[in-house]
Amino acid sequence: LPRGTIWGRYVVLDEVGTGGMGTVYAAYDQELDRRVALKLLRNDLPGLEGYEGRVRMRREARALARLSHPNVVTVYDVDTADGHVFISMEYVEGRTLRAWLHEQPRDWREIVSYE
Repeated sequence: LPRGTIWGRYVVLDEVGTGGMGTVYAAYDQELDRRVALKLLRNDLPGLEGYEGRVRMRREARALARLSHPNVVTVYDVDTADGHVFISMEYVEGRTLRAWLHEQPRDWREIVSYE
């Protein structure tokens, strides 16, 4: 989504990254005046289009919403816009785990203890 796109009550700021199930965007929640991360289901994966994808995305949102841990982002909402399910969650500034792993060789003990 391009910068400035209105997605429900959110304004897209930038793309943060793409993972196995979705693309994550930094966005601004106009209703609550805060920065959030929006995860939108990828539409290029077999088996995740249509109903199946929407069910999996909602299941992921419910699972994350049940967790309370410093290393797990807080889920604020799961909703639909333009027929696509998305998750609104806490925006965490920083680099990805993948980027950290590729910076230099790491011992398994360092990886396990990383916070």
